[in-house]
Amino acid sequence: MRSNSEGKKLVIAAAGTVLVFLVLIVLVATIGGGLRSFERSKIAIADIDISAEALGIADAGLNVTTSLDNSGDAKSGEVDVLVKAYDADTNLLVASNGSKVGKICGRETKSASTHLKLPKEGSYRLQIVVYEDGKGILRGERKIYGLSRLEPPSVAKISIRELDFFVEAVEVESGRRGKEKEYAIVNTTLYIDNLGKDIGGLRALIKARDNGTRLIADRRWEDLGVLKEGTTSLHYAELRVLNGRDYIFEILIWQSERIIKEGSGMVMLSPFVNRTVVLEAKEKTVEISPKVEISDFIPPGAPVPKPYPTPVPAAPGFETLSAALALFIVFVLLLKKRRRGI
Repeated sequence: MRSNSEGKKLVIAAAGTVLVFLVLIVLVATIGGGLRSFERSKIAIADIDISAEALGIADAGLNVTTSLDNSGDAKSGEVDVLVKAYDADTNLLVASNGSKVGKICGRETKSASTHLKLPKEGSYRLQIVVYEDGKGILRGERKIYGLSRLEPPSVAKISIRELDFFVEAVEVESGRRGKEKEYAIVNTTLYIDNLGKDIGGLRALIKARDNGTRLIADRRWEDLGVLKEGTTSLHYAELRVLNGRDYIFEILIWQSERIIKEGSGMVMLSPFVNRTVVLEAKEKTVEISPKVEISDFIPPGAPVPKPYPTPVPAAPGFETLSAALALFIVFVLLLKKRRRGI
């Protein structure tokens, strides 16, 4: 009897243990997704697309788009893509660049675009390396040829129709040695005609050059945005220059690292210009110019130049005595020679 009761107890205890284990498995599976923690992402390179355009006469820009597919159910770690370009003849690394993808959820596809700048001459082998949490997990390769056949972008057909200038404000600033400087804020308005198709990516460099010293007083870059076909657009830039001087405002329009258009205009802020005045009932053209110090063109905050020490004349000393002694010796020799002659 005892053996039967003990056997039943063992069976019941085993059944209870199995039941508790099954309940724990169900709880782990349903609460918090415990079973999914053992799942892993399954990332693969689905596709690699490469596009190229000429940046100029010598260089080309590549856009490498890598499509990554996570066929697993678990979310991936942090994914990065590194693209390296090797010379196909020498196998030397020419350029490299990376891009961040981030985490890829299960059953999701993400793309990463990576830009490279390469010389147009030669052919290249592109190596695409995929990293997950800093560890390389995938590699892919592509070869590209014929970049030299890419045509550089056509020069934009634009024209600088007009330049307008007006003073927006005048600022007074304390300079060195308590001397006050007066600056004028000059607003430059550019009227640009687009005689061709819609164009973007143009930049304008506006410079204010002092007419007397030829020094650059201020300069500024401005993006021109998108210029619509057959339109005239207005663009503005503010430059800060020393008041009381005359300036040449130079405009340089850049496209793909090239200057394609230039223009200039005069801004005369000086009250001291050539003028006709009456002197003794006669008309004469005289030039009156203010005194200009080079320190007026040093921007605020620049180090103050130290004056050079003035050389001090040497006091009479050993050199003077040496010269006197030499003259005395010459005089004695001449005197002896004269007596011998007598």
